[in-house]
Amino acid sequence: IANTFAKLEKLTLLARRKTIFDDRPEEIQELTYIIKQDIGSLNKAIAQLQEVARSRKQHGGKHMLSHSNSVVVSLQSKLASMSNDFKSVLEVRTENLKHQKSRREQFSGQGPGVSTALPPSAIGGGSVLLADEYAASQQQQGGAQGDFLAINMDVGPRHRQLQQQQQMALLDEQDAYIQNRADTMANIESTIVELGSIFQQLAHMVKEQEEMVQRIDANVEDTSVNVEAAHSEILRYFQSVTSNRWLMIKVFAVLIVFFIIFVVFVA
Repeated sequence: IANTFAKLEKLTLLARRKTIFDDRPEEIQELTYIIKQDIGSLNKAIAQLQEVARSRKQHGGKHMLSHSNSVVVSLQSKLASMSNDFKSVLEVRTENLKHQKSRREQFSGQGPGVSTALPPSAIGGGSVLLADEYAASQQQQGGAQGDFLAINMDVGPRHRQLQQQQQMALLDEQDAYIQNRADTMANIESTIVELGSIFQQLAHMVKEQEEMVQRIDANVEDTSVNVEAAHSEILRYFQSVTSNRWLMIKVFAVLIVFFIIFVVFVA
């Protein structure tokens, strides 16, 4: 449980990042899958522990049964808290994905210019064609307006070809981005559904533990009533013994008085 909590804290830090360029979808998906598997394994382990405690009910005493139930309830509470935190992190991740999608749509809808439609790989200098065109545009800035227009007309077909290639690359990257986000959203949705089933199992287990604790409380109350009854009986017996003792003392005192009178007057 402690290791899973540490992974959940790391996932929380990654999921709260709202910038597109600081996003790590692969690492987030990997941590989500690992935490989901850990929660499922912990849920099965706690269920097995509950079955073991239930099977040893006849062999152990009430104190051992109460201790086992306390341990199971504590583990269930920690697992439920961790599952709830995991669900909250996934909801935060979903909201961030929606926010990133809206920002990306706004960014892509600013205009048909090349600078606003460039993919991140091309912006970082990964495109040779864009580097050539950037160098050509730098050379054209120092010329006259007429020369610039002539050169611009001369390189028009090449510019359109580059723009088409950039638009195709942008469409491919947008398709991959949308598909990745769709897969991520589907994964988050399935994980939340699985967490809902785990919550139902935990609720059922907690209900069983509650019934068992209620039976233990009833037994404790019966034991307390029996102890009080025994205490009252002991008090009654003590009072009866005390009264009998005083009676014996009185009888013994009367005998001594009669003995003294007999000795004094007869002698």
